[in-house]
Amino acid sequence: MLRFTLLQRKKSEILAKAINLLLQCDFAIPQEYTRDGHIWKNENTSVQSSNHIVDLLFLSEKCLASRAAKQLMELVHQTLQDVCLSSTRVAMEFCRAARGAILLHEVVVPVKIPRLAFEYRIDFPTSNKEHALFVDLAPRFQLMAEEILQRQVHLVIYNLKEAIDDADGLQNTHQMQQFESAKFSIDQVVFILEKVHIIWEPLLLPSTYRRSMCTVLESVFSRITKDIQLLDDIAAEETLQLQRLIYMMLENLSSLFESLVAVDQKSHEFSAQSLDDLIPSLRKIRKLSDLLDMPLKSITASWENKGLLSSGFPVTEVEDFIKAIITDSSLRRDCLWRIENSDF
Repeated sequence: MLRFTLLQRKKSEILAKAINLLLQCDFAIPQEYTRDGHIWKNENTSVQSSNHIVDLLFLSEKCLASRAAKQLMELVHQTLQDVCLSSTRVAMEFCRAARGAILLHEVVVPVKIPRLAFEYRIDFPTSNKEHALFVDLAPRFQLMAEEILQRQVHLVIYNLKEAIDDADGLQNTHQMQQFESAKFSIDQVVFILEKVHIIWEPLLLPSTYRRSMCTVLESVFSRITKDIQLLDDIAAEETLQLQRLIYMMLENLSSLFESLVAVDQKSHEFSAQSLDDLIPSLRKIRKLSDLLDMPLKSITASWENKGLLSSGFPVTEVEDFIKAIITDSSLRRDCLWRIENSDF
């Protein structure tokens, strides 16, 4: 009875330490440990000498861990060392205490997962289930991290949508007041994207950063492209101003594009894919900017050589665009007929 009481007290002490270090830590990572910091960039910095840089199991990359996460794992490791020196019954109790300490991270952070992250196979021996204490933690925390990331991505996309909404559909940009209003909205979009770039790139793994940023950029470019395509009866001056807005936006995002291309230098995972492959709407909005001052015959030729199709323009969008920027004429009717009756 005395031994059981001491064991329960020891378990309580382990969990109390875990709770205290999680509650007292702000989970901040010093700037020098981010990917832009001097410690991260210094290849001679050993993992052992850093309080924040850790290796990932089964992956060649490193990641940043907060002081709380490091201390929590040190507590778990110490507990598991005690397991090796204990009897079977005591060892099992210590293992459960170590698992409880890890799961406290989920409670304190806090993040709730609506479903189980792990299930036993039907043929998994029931007698072994109580011994499989840590097998489900990896997928559980991977889901937790992915859920947090997706929340961030959705929040960013929502803020960008609001900024684009302020451009009022990019209508009447040939009028100075409307152009300035649209330009301000585009500037806000660029500002948000650059802010996200600055926050995400130092902290996320390169592959995760690229995937998440491409998702955000796809939402931006597809929305702006759609707004321009919804315009009808576009004046000649208006086409030039719309083209100018696209050029300015893409130029101001050049450093962000460079950061995405730089991922190839760190990982070969995306080496066969260009930004246009990862962000289909980027190719489309670039092509749209060309179309805005392209002669009608050149637009028709671009459709017939499948240049527009490969850029993501179906036949209906090409026809609607021509009707919006070119007044009715025999030449327009002839070009529309050729486009509609193409062999592909």
